[in-house]
Amino acid sequence: MAFSIQPLDAPLGVEVIGFDVDRDATPDAAARLKQAWLDHVVLCFRDQHVGPAGFVKLAGLFGKPTPQPLQRAEYQVAGHPELRVLSSEHRDTLGDNRLLRIGGSWHSDHSHQQSPPRGTMLHALQLPSHGGNTSFTNQHAAFKALPAAKQAQAKSLMVHHVYNSPYAPRKMQTLSAAEAQTAAPQAVHPLARPHPVDGRLALFLNPIRTARIEGMTDEASQELLDEMLEHSTQPQFRYSHTWRKGDVLIWDNPQALHMASHDYPENELRLMHRTLVRSD
Repeated sequence: MAFSIQPLDAPLGVEVIGFDVDRDATPDAAARLKQAWLDHVVLCFRDQHVGPAGFVKLAGLFGKPTPQPLQRAEYQVAGHPELRVLSSEHRDTLGDNRLLRIGGSWHSDHSHQQSPPRGTMLHALQLPSHGGNTSFTNQHAAFKALPAAKQAQAKSLMVHHVYNSPYAPRKMQTLSAAEAQTAAPQAVHPLARPHPVDGRLALFLNPIRTARIEGMTDEASQELLDEMLEHSTQPQFRYSHTWRKGDVLIWDNPQALHMASHDYPENELRLMHRTLVRSD
């Protein structure tokens, strides 16, 4: 094949070099990429200067791109309900009008859904002069590194996920009553969640959405979840991605936490397209 897959100098992640979506989007390429995705958690495609249709085509190699939970006009990409605009200029227009600072703490996308998306994919369209990295963890590696007693404990526990946990480190954007009907479900997931592809266990955390652990007090729940988060985000489980214009990243939500850094100048635009991928 004309493209190559190279491990990053980090505890997780690979970069895909020389990939052309019109030339290389074949079943064989998809199989190769999906195996790398499962094994390495994060894939970075370099130099993807494609339009929305090309971005959706690339996402389709990994599963089914699905409509975004929120379809507000300022988030929409014309003709592509499966895409969402992510802009550093977006505000909480139904709330206090603050800048949203989307993704600014450790989380896993849409874990409050019964079937969270397998993958999240971003396409960097415009970037600030500096800052704005996105960091990732390998939650499967973090689980394997736990002492046996902690692994057994994690495997025995079920966690309640909601739209915005009362213990969240940041406030989610305000929803209308109609949006809350579809975009704010609740779900219960194992703390050690089996991967949908091969059953490998990963710590399934989400500080913005985890409300409590079944059979534990709220205080004990948060103490354990904080302990697991501190463990998961140690340097040996982390990768920080410095974006280049044209980068496309896809990460494996069942075995990753991620967080965007909002350390760039406020007067500089950070603009991306996002899609969510459901497993085949």
